[in-house]
Amino acid sequence: MTHTAPTAADVIDRFLDWATDPRLVTLDTETTGFDGEVIELGLVDGGGRTLFEERFRPTCPIDPRAQAVHGITDADLAACPRFGERWPDIRDLLTGRRVVIYNKRFDLPRICATLDATRPGWFEAPGGAAGGSADLRAFNAISRSAECVMDAYSPLAGSWNDAYGSYRWARLADASAQRGVDVSDLTKHAAVSDCVQVLRLIQACAALNPADFPWIGHEDRL
Repeated sequence: MTHTAPTAADVIDRFLDWATDPRLVTLDTETTGFDGEVIELGLVDGGGRTLFEERFRPTCPIDPRAQAVHGITDADLAACPRFGERWPDIRDLLTGRRVVIYNKRFDLPRICATLDATRPGWFEAPGGAAGGSADLRAFNAISRSAECVMDAYSPLAGSWNDAYGSYRWARLADASAQRGVDVSDLTKHAAVSDCVQVLRLIQACAALNPADFPWIGHEDRL
């Protein structure tokens, strides 16, 4: 089967589709570390309204390198609930929504690992029935349908990697700067602020002109 490379119009149309979808929700997390647990989660809908914003007490200490990025300390989380306690509300907010994430390869595994740590046996069905628990089925459905804004944006950034035959990913800060996204009222590396930043990036990309990206669809010339 022959696959046609996406055009610039195709790429921008995806952002337009997100920007106009009433089911849209952006998700972002802060964690104890690259392989750690979720300690803050934000959800923002397509209208910019905060659906969820909360911090969580992890079962492991925060890596100093992660703390240097987001500024959250173990002491800040001492009185917070475990992520597993709030998972039912998070799950229900995400179910049936169109979930978009800037780098879903990071956030979704961290959510899964945090459920393992804070909601033991969450994936098991009563009596060991096949197919796992309702929680597991819901998480799998959310994971399968979630879309990655970082992947979608990479052709617009225009940095081609010959070694991998694909566009390089852009950091959210760099993508926002390229598209002139206003972040002056946002807090860097705070979950809800990052959700709003992703939403603004989506909206900015939805208004782009395909003619300004002549390299997309002509990657053999890069």
